Amino acid sequence: MGGTVERPTLASVPNLISALRLPIAAAFVVVDGLLWRGVLLFLGALSDALDGWLARRLGVESKAGAILDPAFDKLFVLITLAAFLPGPYLGWREYLILVSRDLYVGTGWLVAKAMGINVPGQVRPAGKLVTALQVVTLFVLLLAPERNAVFIVAVGAASAIAIVDYTFAGLAALRRSRAA
Repeated sequence: MGGTVERPTLASVPNLISALRLPIAAAFVVVDGLLWRGVLLFLGALSDALDGWLARRLGVESKAGAILDPAFDKLFVLITLAAFLPGPYLGWREYLILVSRDLYVGTGWLVAKAMGINVPGQVRPAGKLVTALQVVTLFVLLLAPERNAVFIVAVGAASAIAIVDYTFAGLAALRRSRAA
């Protein structure tokens, strides 16, 4: 990331806001009721919008934050979607479609790091689209689950595009690391 400055601590306010997505997701799993689950989804989505904006506003962007924010996004989505399993509106096949990009990118990032390849933690536009569609799908599953099929297809299509995009970005990073 261009203006990223490394800070000696992970405990910046934006990183703490990112980390809040884990207890919010855990609460989503254990609470019952449309209102409470809706509030928790809203808080999770709000924390995602707020952490990056606040990091830029306060000038505390960091490499750690650039990794933590999308990692907590992925964990939030994985956990909250899992709360609908197994259900009449979300089975394992649909779940895997909804999280395919997350599983692919997460696994690819870990493999690259294990091989010593410097993979930029930069979030890409296709990835942002998938995350936004996943959050919309969560609200649909909560409020109108019988209408989720079109959103599952949309997330699947956007995920396929993101997987191709991240693959090409990863291959470019691999070429750069070999050239260095």
